[in-house]
Amino acid sequence: MHPTPPSADRRVPVGPSRRRFLQAGGFATAALALGACASDESVGSGATTVGPAGDSSTTDAQAGSAGPTPVTNALTVADFAGLATCVLLPEQTAGPFPLDEQFVRRDITEGIDGRPMHLGFRVVDNACAAVPGAQVEVWHCDVTGDYSAFEDGGSGKDEGPGTTFLRGTQIADADGIVELFSIVPGWYEGRAVHIHLRVRVDDATVLTSQVYFDPAHLETVYGRAPYAERGLPDTSNEDDGFAGDVATNGTLLATSEATTERGEPSTLALLNLGIDPAATSQ
Repeated sequence: MHPTPPSADRRVPVGPSRRRFLQAGGFATAALALGACASDESVGSGATTVGPAGDSSTTDAQAGSAGPTPVTNALTVADFAGLATCVLLPEQTAGPFPLDEQFVRRDITEGIDGRPMHLGFRVVDNACAAVPGAQVEVWHCDVTGDYSAFEDGGSGKDEGPGTTFLRGTQIADADGIVELFSIVPGWYEGRAVHIHLRVRVDDATVLTSQVYFDPAHLETVYGRAPYAERGLPDTSNEDDGFAGDVATNGTLLATSEATTERGEPSTLALLNLGIDPAATSQ
């Protein structure tokens, strides 16, 4: 199968309109933090949310407004110290599934079933300096390959306009750190497993990109319910039309096994997110 050309994603939305590394040290500390941040809310059947208890982040707020402030994060600079740094992520397509609306919240699961994932970014510039206040927005598909907000042809279900699951924005703290709590994404035809992101600094979008997963980690995750029914993705990072060389371009998440406070398997995914604060993005 030929990869989708890098000008557009494979599927075309018919929903609402839109505007147009390496596994390294520090995971032990973050895994402990994962347990400390877990709550009793359900992600879906048989799973536990790894989001912070008492998270009072505002939804449906504009990330560009002066209102949102950084939350206190469990991850620290030490958790990112062993990862590749000072690599500016490449500009990559936002795909056909971004929204203008921002949902400023740390737990983005909305009860969606899947393996809990603690996602951490440290936003840095090309001099390795933290970028406090950077607004990091993420969105990704669910276990079946379905994106919220769009009728996109996701396998198994296709929830469209009005849904907001697996979308959220957080504000980098004084160390440039952002944390979100989600599930490991599923896959859909013609794409490697990925997470979309946009970064804003001072109300300007400075980066639009995507980040990718270690296939060995995905093989472990996808061998278990609820992923096992669909099996492994049909497209590798190497064959993806967007990914490029994830080993060198800064887009490969460092993933490790972790557990929730109930002892259930979860994923810790970290990245030093390199940006040019003066750049202009789509």
